[in-house]
Amino acid sequence: MFMTHPSTDALPRLTGRTIRLAGCLSLLMAVVLGTSVAAGQDKKDDSDDKKPKIPAPEELTLTTVDQVQLTITYYPSNKGKDAIPVILLHEWKRSRSDYAALAPYLQRLGHAVIVPDLRGHGDSKTRTGGRDIEAAKLTTKDFASIVPADMEVIREFLIAKNNAGELNINKLCVVGAEMGASVAMQFALYDWTYGPHGNGYYGPSLQMGQFVKALVLISPKWSFRGISTALFMKNRFVCSNISVMIIVGKEKSAAVSDAKRVHKMFQRYHPEPPEEDKDDKKDLFYGAMPTSLQGAKMLGVKKLGLARHIAWFIDMRLKKSTASKSFTWKERKRPHE
Repeated sequence: MFMTHPSTDALPRLTGRTIRLAGCLSLLMAVVLGTSVAAGQDKKDDSDDKKPKIPAPEELTLTTVDQVQLTITYYPSNKGKDAIPVILLHEWKRSRSDYAALAPYLQRLGHAVIVPDLRGHGDSKTRTGGRDIEAAKLTTKDFASIVPADMEVIREFLIAKNNAGELNINKLCVVGAEMGASVAMQFALYDWTYGPHGNGYYGPSLQMGQFVKALVLISPKWSFRGISTALFMKNRFVCSNISVMIIVGKEKSAAVSDAKRVHKMFQRYHPEPPEEDKDDKKDLFYGAMPTSLQGAKMLGVKKLGLARHIAWFIDMRLKKSTASKSFTWKERKRPHE
């Protein structure tokens, strides 16, 4: 809003004394305002000092059960036990650099983010005492080892961070692009049923599975080199207990066909809630982006807003929903401890 100025006839007549008083008043106001601004700046600075700092990312190496040296980047959270852990899984023949922008973005929102190079990819190409492995030369056996070896050692890492009070593994979200989406679904099944600490619970304080509560599947494939979604999709118990977001570039028919097939299977276990309950209970989302790009490549197109969609989904399903209130933090112990 703009203020109009009065005409010169409406202004008071200024005398020399009025001018001197006005000058003194102006000087006094300048001192007061200056002191207030300085005090406000000091208060702001003090407030900034009290804000939890965002920790620097950590480059780490984890050794799998079959002696693959798995390279990961870990972005710690400053939220402690309230931090939602997010695993970001890359595509075939790609690396964790696919998420160079998404990972720190999610970290700034308070999440604890772990981004691995899966075996044969990026910097994870060495097997202790054995042959080097490359993405293009991975065998069916190598792909079959990704979940029980690579993803298991990542889960062990997150359990340790959970027990240190750095995150809540019971709110685990896994984001995967193309091959990574297939790995994410297979890992969810493993985490809920088949892992060495699986079958859910070993007593009230011994939960060693069923941590995955949300999946983001970017351009998911129905089957990828032996990593099939069929077993996952047949498990009603697992599918119905995990919130899912599916995203695909709508201008590539083959990718859309796979994504719709995956979405249709999930719909069997995620009925649409009543309109009045959608904000809280809707837990299956499908998004078709106006692009021919697929997978993590869509993250590079700012106008698509893919990072914001992912962040919104995590916030709605793992922080604000009624269901998320039951995903409480507690220390996780191994059955043999």
